[in-house]
Amino acid sequence: MAFKETFKLAARLHRNCVGSRHLFRFVHLDRKVYWHDETLTSLRIFGYTETELVQQVFDGEIITAEQLQQFQQPSPERNLSDTMTALAGNAEHPPLYYLMARLWASWFGSSVAAMRSLTAVISVLALPCIYWLCLELFGSAPVGLMAMAVTAISPFHVLYAQEAREYSLWTVTILLSSAALLRAVRLGNTINWAFYAVTVALGLYTHLLAVLVSVSHGIYVLLSKNPFDKALKPYLVASIAGILSFTPWIIIVVSGFFKIHDITAGSRRDLTLSSLIDKWFLNFNRIFLDHEQGSLNILFVILAVYSLYFLCRKTPRSVWLLVISLTGVTALTLLLPDVIMGGRRSTLMRYVTPCCLGIQLAVSYLIATQLNAKKVYQQRIAKALLALIITLGLIGNSIGAQAEVWWTKSRARSGHYLPVADILNESNRPLLISDADPIALLAMSRYLQPDTPMLLVFPPEIPQVPAYNGERFLFDASPRFREVLQAEQGFTLESVYARDEVIHLWEIVEK
Repeated sequence: MAFKETFKLAARLHRNCVGSRHLFRFVHLDRKVYWHDETLTSLRIFGYTETELVQQVFDGEIITAEQLQQFQQPSPERNLSDTMTALAGNAEHPPLYYLMARLWASWFGSSVAAMRSLTAVISVLALPCIYWLCLELFGSAPVGLMAMAVTAISPFHVLYAQEAREYSLWTVTILLSSAALLRAVRLGNTINWAFYAVTVALGLYTHLLAVLVSVSHGIYVLLSKNPFDKALKPYLVASIAGILSFTPWIIIVVSGFFKIHDITAGSRRDLTLSSLIDKWFLNFNRIFLDHEQGSLNILFVILAVYSLYFLCRKTPRSVWLLVISLTGVTALTLLLPDVIMGGRRSTLMRYVTPCCLGIQLAVSYLIATQLNAKKVYQQRIAKALLALIITLGLIGNSIGAQAEVWWTKSRARSGHYLPVADILNESNRPLLISDADPIALLAMSRYLQPDTPMLLVFPPEIPQVPAYNGERFLFDASPRFREVLQAEQGFTLESVYARDEVIHLWEIVEK
């Protein structure tokens, strides 16, 4: 296939896939549940802290779901200073995305669709960024268009485009800083190095793991040419400048280190080696299909590994080293501690975003170059692989678009919102009583009738169940709470909903 034909095919593919990307990005923005972590996003950007939520609401007084939802909406009494205070209390999430979300909500409102539309818009910016990166890295427009298409149809990027969190912005900053680095190395002027310094700062203010992207860039500059090449010194200056601009947040991170350590404890939960491998293989699947295929997931691993191998064989070190370092630094930094000390950091898809991008760059290069191969059978294989990736992406996105709960929303944390809300909304004047996680209750209250009364307390407080002309329900209560209600207050608890022996809803009945 001639270069011109390859370019035209890539351009057509780009138009079609980008159209599909936009369709999946912006349709049903409010279909999936607004889960625990997104609820925290709204809480913090509107200037509230979890402590304030507990103090003002979890006091044993009856409030309505509508009143509770005020913590998910802007208030004239809360300004940008309150937002920064709330964000500083959770320093594991740098503030750039959240300040953007605060501004966006002031323009478009605080509904689920409005909150998620910001990340959907941001995710579109990844397309020109990856195209620019491919022009700088490969010097090839067809590879750039192919990368845009592969990224556009990827279920991984589509799902996080509908998540009111910072991961789509991180994707953009990774691509932008990588392209800026290559341009600065190529041209070597002060303006481009200054722009690279800005992208380093943007990445760090978006996600703490952006430091690994900067490390991968350093490895690239150090090893791609002579270590004493003229690019090394300006790279160091630009990187240091970007990191120094992040100093205010570094101070906040250091001062809140132990809190961050406690908050992220879930990522250190041990998994067996076989479970780790299964989840790693599933993550390869999620880049292209996002539908569990069991042992067939290894086919996606083979595709990724072969694409990286092909890239290393067919391109000079100044090309393949960037992709390998971008992929390898993050992978090894997260994987080795999991294997040696235990944990599941490397299984969390959002943490390995640089690895996903590296794999997509390699696959895009493989397909684009093989479409222009001299041998017809190589062209046919490339066309078949391209058709397969597009088909799998469309299937995965179509399935995900119809779901109300998906893995990005944590089924364990949010799978009960709608069933429990349906039970309460269909009941006769329900009163919900609970000492469950405050954020979980805040998230679920979004799906209750606005006038649903709620009596909420924070452990170890246990309220006296009031007389009530309606049905009383106990949700996800602590063992001590249940014991007191049955043994001391004389009630019987009848289970009306249970999921995985973890989440329970009981009706409180007089003995």
